[in-house]
Amino acid sequence: MKQLLYYTTTDDIATILHAKLADIEAKHVFIVRGTNSYIFCGAAEVMKEACKGLQMSEFADFSVNPKDVEAQKGMQLLLGATPDVMIAIGGGSVMDMAKLIRHYANEKGYSVPLWAIPTTAGTGAEATHFAVVYKDGVKHSMEADDILPDATILYPPFTYGNNAYLTACTGFDALAQAIEAFWNPNATEESDTYALRAISYIHSALPKCVASLDDTRLRDDLLKGAYWAGRAINITKTTAPHAFSYAFTTHCGYPHGHAVAITFPFFAKLNMEHNPKREELCRNLELDENVDLQKYFLNYLDKIGLHYEGTRGQDLHVLLNQVNLERLKNNPVKITVEMINELENYLNNR
Repeated sequence: MKQLLYYTTTDDIATILHAKLADIEAKHVFIVRGTNSYIFCGAAEVMKEACKGLQMSEFADFSVNPKDVEAQKGMQLLLGATPDVMIAIGGGSVMDMAKLIRHYANEKGYSVPLWAIPTTAGTGAEATHFAVVYKDGVKHSMEADDILPDATILYPPFTYGNNAYLTACTGFDALAQAIEAFWNPNATEESDTYALRAISYIHSALPKCVASLDDTRLRDDLLKGAYWAGRAINITKTTAPHAFSYAFTTHCGYPHGHAVAITFPFFAKLNMEHNPKREELCRNLELDENVDLQKYFLNYLDKIGLHYEGTRGQDLHVLLNQVNLERLKNNPVKITVEMINELENYLNNR
């Protein structure tokens, strides 16, 4: 699966997009977008200019956690519009929604190119053939070749206005993806290259960016890092921290990156304790090989403000036993009932 990548920080992004639409002779553009964020980040004005003289259809009527019924509605709108290209502009939920719409449309026999322009840095959803969808309140991960966008356009200025908490949540999700790809039993030389590239962009930049939100150089690095983290997990898939995160998002309301952070320190220690790649990972994190990774990541998460706030009235034991078994299979250490009990004790003592 090949994907085109475009990266620019130029203010003339609208002209660039207009030219790319002209290259494919597009006459009708279908945009999947957020609501207030689409206007706030400047994307609305950019797309108005980029699509000047073209017909535009938009779909923004869906939840933060995309539901299957909403994706089906979007698919029907797409089929009615018959556009020449679909452009997703937004965070992970927007990316997932557009990818689902395109996948469902393909199943109906209608194919359309999909371009992805992330406005958060990030989920890496612009670079994966996975999409999250909620069916009857349960979070599912779908996987298909046609879920991968055909092109990604990275434009960092769309992320410059993100607040500290959103920056921390999305940035740590990307860092976790990169590390999970690296310790993953499905890792390849290619995925390791992408994962280490992502770590080099994100690891030191994230705490600095959360503390200094106006530093555009750090913003640029986070967006690039998120993309390469997405490329890495597109090969390996994610592991235990992501597998356990789903229930914390569904039932406790934690945003995805924050939910991943809840168990990440525990699994960083567990997965890397006897892992032959430990030395290389620590070197790329600029840490001593003998560092206590659990303590290190607890401190790291404190720095960026992703504190564990309990289960918000939910039963922790029940939450941990709703783990996503498909993602858990990718963990380098086989997770036993005893380990889940240890995880429960760890969280109870936080």
